[in-house]
Amino acid sequence: MYNKVLGSLLGAAVGDAMGAATETRNRKQIAELFGGYVTEFKTPPMDTFARGSRAGEITDDFSVAYITLQEAVAAGKLDKPVAREALLKWAAIPKYFDRFAGPTTRASVALLQGNVPPADVFVPVNDNEKATNGAAMKAAPIALLAHGDVDQAIQLAITAAKLTHNNNIALSGAAAVAAATAAAMGENADLFDVVRASIYGARRGDEIGRSVGNLVAGASMETRIRWAVSIALNAPDLDTAIDELADYIGSGLMAVEAVPAAIGLCVAAKGKTVDGICAAVNIGNDTDTVATMVGGILGALNGVDSMPQDYLTVIERENTLGLEDLARKIVEFPNHG
Repeated sequence: MYNKVLGSLLGAAVGDAMGAATETRNRKQIAELFGGYVTEFKTPPMDTFARGSRAGEITDDFSVAYITLQEAVAAGKLDKPVAREALLKWAAIPKYFDRFAGPTTRASVALLQGNVPPADVFVPVNDNEKATNGAAMKAAPIALLAHGDVDQAIQLAITAAKLTHNNNIALSGAAAVAAATAAAMGENADLFDVVRASIYGARRGDEIGRSVGNLVAGASMETRIRWAVSIALNAPDLDTAIDELADYIGSGLMAVEAVPAAIGLCVAAKGKTVDGICAAVNIGNDTDTVATMVGGILGALNGVDSMPQDYLTVIERENTLGLEDLARKIVEFPNHG
């Protein structure tokens, strides 16, 4: 289990750091700027959100899950108060929150801090713009606390996600990624188990979201995951799959793009960790978020040995996260399922 836990943590961190340099560009622009297909850590250019960061530094995509895990292992549980404390601690770190936090997360943190919007602000019947990928981006590392229990992983991911993304589509995306990661933790798990769990998680997350969260209008997460998997399976090669997933599914801020794209890329890469991460880094748009999800899922499936040893060296040198120690604490985390 330790090998898989550390693999998921490292895969998510690597995806975040590597994708930070390519974010917002399309595939052609990425290749033009970096001289081809990106397969290593690059210094983010000055026209990206991660401007000023060093090659290998993480952004909000992994850091919010990392802080949440630290609080959870210290408390021996992950409930709403623990998740709330973790979110506020993360929001107090300027290099993460001030630079990278998305609009949905910023609005939610403001409310938690007591900054209530004026009463005359217009609020539509459905706030569809909040169906973003900020819940799903942190789901893979948080799912590790469930030690492979898919339903518990879904509940843990939703506990953390509801604070900022309490709607059926965002929670469906978080549950899909959490379920995929938990399934990947199985000793003899394969890519089929991961895909099947992601579809189940998407359906279950939508059901939970409709019962405990806000309803928003948008495409079905489950249907779009099935579509993304079909695209990946029918593509003749990984390069074509990346292009078609970008064209038909998208890889942007909305959860119904980023999450299906991540699952599709896992399939297109035939479950290989590094191939999947690099595919996400090069697909364009919200690359760090998509790559974080892919790395978290495939790192759990294949373990830390599926990645070059220098990945951990770079991530620790640039971020000082102590992932090996955190992985041991997650293995020892009490299972409340």
